[in-house]
Amino acid sequence: MKLLHHSLLYLVVAFLAASCKKDDSAVTPTPTVKTADVRDSVYYYAQEVYLWSDKLPSLTSFNPTSYATAQEVMQKVRTYSPLGTKGTNLDRWSFAILKTEWDNVSSGSAGDIGVGFRFSAANDLRISYVYANSSAGKQGVQRGWQVVSMNNVAATTANVDALNTELAKSSVSLVFKKLDGTNTTLSLSKSAYQTNPVLTRSVIEQNGKKIGYIAFNSFLGSTASADLDEAFTYLKNNQVTELIFDERYNGGGYVSLAEKIANLIVPSSAAGKLMYKDTHNTKYSSWNKTVNFQSTLPAANLNLSKVVFITTANTASASELLINVLKPYMTVKLVGGTTYGKPAGYYGFPTMNYYSFPLAVKQVNASNYGDYYDGLPVDREQADDVNHNWGDAQELCIKDALAYLTNGQFPSSGARRPNFTTYNERVNSELSLPGVLLHTNKKLLP
Repeated sequence: MKLLHHSLLYLVVAFLAASCKKDDSAVTPTPTVKTADVRDSVYYYAQEVYLWSDKLPSLTSFNPTSYATAQEVMQKVRTYSPLGTKGTNLDRWSFAILKTEWDNVSSGSAGDIGVGFRFSAANDLRISYVYANSSAGKQGVQRGWQVVSMNNVAATTANVDALNTELAKSSVSLVFKKLDGTNTTLSLSKSAYQTNPVLTRSVIEQNGKKIGYIAFNSFLGSTASADLDEAFTYLKNNQVTELIFDERYNGGGYVSLAEKIANLIVPSSAAGKLMYKDTHNTKYSSWNKTVNFQSTLPAANLNLSKVVFITTANTASASELLINVLKPYMTVKLVGGTTYGKPAGYYGFPTMNYYSFPLAVKQVNASNYGDYYDGLPVDREQADDVNHNWGDAQELCIKDALAYLTNGQFPSSGARRPNFTTYNERVNSELSLPGVLLHTNKKLLP
C-alpha cells in the first residue's frame, strides 16, 4: 500500500505527498528487525521505497544514528538522487516530520494570524491571502491591503528581520491601508482555526462570456473536498463556459483532490480515458498503476475545452499534476510564473512519533510526459499582482487570462511589476513544508 505533495504524505506539492490508493493485496515492506531509533526506521523505509533505492548505501555504511535528527537523515537521502539539468539533485523534498505537526497540516488546522505576505515594492508590503476563520479573516482583512506597519515597525524590505520578530509574537498590531485608500488599525492574534482551501469562487462576465474563477490555496484540509463541490456546483449553476483556476500559492497535497478537480474540469470526451500512470522503484513495481478519468463524470463537471491556470514558483506538486493530466485532452494555458517543478510524490510511513516521506512515486500523463523537474513553463509571464483582491478583473494575471479567454490570445505587451522574491520568502507567518504530493493508503504501513 502506498503512503501519503508541499508541503507531506503522497502529496503533489513542494513538501508533501498526494493521495492514491493501493490494493490491500499489495506487498507491504515490513522491517525484519525492529529498532528503537527513529533515524534507523526512516532510513529503512527509504531503502525500501525510495525512487532511487538502488543508489542508497547499506544501513551500516549510511549510519543513520550519526545524524542528529530524522529530518537530517532524509536530507542526506536526497543527495543520492540523480542530478538534474541545473546540476542539483532531483530530489529536493524527502523528509520526516513529527506526527503532531503533520496531523495539523494535513487536516487544515492552523494556529497563526491567518494571512500571507508579499512585497509589491521595496516599501509596499501587501496581504497575499487570508483564511476566513482566522483572526485576520474574522476582522475583514483582504488580499491587496497594504501593511503600513507592524507594532510600529515600518513594513519595508529593509525591516524584514524586525517584521518577522513581531510576527513571532502571539499578537501583533497592524496598520493597514485598505483598497479604498483608507487606513485602519487591527490587532491580529494567533489562534486555532480551520483553513478554507477554496479562498473564493466567482463568475466574471466579459464580452458576452461567463468565465468561472476559483482561487485554490491547498490540496490539504478536511474541508477541501466539500469546498470544491460547492465551488464547481456554483459555477455549473451559473453556466460558465470558461475557467480561470488560480493556484499561485498552492504547494500541493493529496493526489485524490487533484483527481477530483480534473474530473470536474475535463471535457466529456475524456470520460474513462487515462489520467496518469504511477511508477515506483523496481522492488515495488507491483505498486505501479494507471488512473483513469471517471467513466461517468461528476454532475458538476464543466465540460470545458480550455482552462487557464495562474501559477508562480510556489505552485507545486499536486497543483502541477492537475495541470499535466489535463494537457492531453484540452487547451491548457499558464499565466504568471514557471511552476516549482515536482513531478513525484510520497507515501507517509508512520514511524514512532514521526511520519517518514521518502520520494517514492513518479507520475506521467496520457502523453507519457512527467519530467518537469524544472517546472512547467508559462504561456504568458506576468507578475503576481498583490495590489488587487482575488477575482478582480484588473489584477494583472487575471486580466491576461481574461484576454486570452475572450480574444483567443494574450496581450503582446503589458504592465509588469517586479517580484521581490528574496524578501517574500523571508516574510512568512506559516509553517513551511517541502512541495507535497501525497498518496494515501487503505491502511498505513507498519
